[in-house]
Amino acid sequence: MSFSSLHATETGLDYNWITKEVRKEPYSSGLHFIGFGHRFIRFPNTFQNMQYSTSHHDLLHTRTSDGLPLTLGVSFQYTLILNQVYDLYMNFETKYEAVLFNVAAHIIANTASNYSAYNFFNDKQTIAYSMQKELNDYLPERLFVTVEALQILLVELPRQFEDAILESIAVKQNITRTEKTKANMMVAFQTQIMASQQQANQTIALAEGQAKKILAEQGARAKVVMQNLETQSASYQKIKKALRFGDEDLMEYVWWDTLAEHQESSNFVVGMNPNAFVAT
Repeated sequence: MSFSSLHATETGLDYNWITKEVRKEPYSSGLHFIGFGHRFIRFPNTFQNMQYSTSHHDLLHTRTSDGLPLTLGVSFQYTLILNQVYDLYMNFETKYEAVLFNVAAHIIANTASNYSAYNFFNDKQTIAYSMQKELNDYLPERLFVTVEALQILLVELPRQFEDAILESIAVKQNITRTEKTKANMMVAFQTQIMASQQQANQTIALAEGQAKKILAEQGARAKVVMQNLETQSASYQKIKKALRFGDEDLMEYVWWDTLAEHQESSNFVVGMNPNAFVAT
């Protein structure tokens, strides 16, 4: 009897070292009875990392679509397609990592050559997505792996081009800053205009209100005067009728009545013409 176990992070193929045969069905983690003369060929079932970097002395060298030399540092994370580990073993045994390293480097470099140097300054994320897509278009059917994520860690271009790009970025930032300042000033001017218009409307409204008030007051006073005149006229007409005054008699009566209203103490000569009246 022979037992063998697989760790939680492992998937295994049953290898018979006597007959040199491998069973197609993969084993998951746990303790398994596989028989005498058998052992597991182990594969990881977790995310694996592959990197092209300065520390590994394996940066990628290619050219941009506009012909400039380009040095890239890239890393990506991949997983094995677990139900195809038998195919992976039969094609590459356990040396698939070296094959994957070379094939992926070629695909990434070719994809990079589709983009301009300016793209690498402004849209690295889109380029990274494109590289991941190209890898997944090729690797699952041929190397039985899936790329889960990809990062561009380093971009090196000729120094003169980098300086020119940085200068153009600074100019664009200045333009953007100026446009924002202009927009803020326009908002401030519009606010001032609105405030001035509102103040002018308030002044006009106050003036119109004051004018209406004056007109109302004067109209009321005029109405009172007219009412008084009408009342006096009616009273004098009654007196004229009651005393049988003529027009001249009524005018004389009105004159004396008015004079009496404005004099606190006066002496009058009876029978004297009003025109000859002398106050004492």
